[in-house]
Amino acid sequence: MATSRHVTRAPSATDWIGPWMQMCEIACTAPLVIGYRTARMLTGGWPPSARDRREYTRMWQEKVDAFTQAVMAGATAAPGPLAAGRALTPVRRRVRGNARRLSRR
Repeated sequence: MATSRHVTRAPSATDWIGPWMQMCEIACTAPLVIGYRTARMLTGGWPPSARDRREYTRMWQEKVDAFTQAVMAGATAAPGPLAAGRALTPVRRRVRGNARRLSRR
């Protein structure tokens, strides 16, 4: 019985373009999210409303969730650009979603 072998190649520089683009998008979008949330905190008043308390709780819960997913995705893929891309995807998804959601308020 012949066994088939999966031949892998070493990652080239072009394989890193996708993860690099994800990092650039995160780096450009995260400051917007921080600005939206900071402005909301400064104008929200004291004590915070129920809506503001939900947002404050969401701020840290989503980070824990996204980074847990990123670690799991990165740990289960072979080292290289594929693992980097899979690890960045949940973080990028959260940052983009927050920017869209907070810009509508």
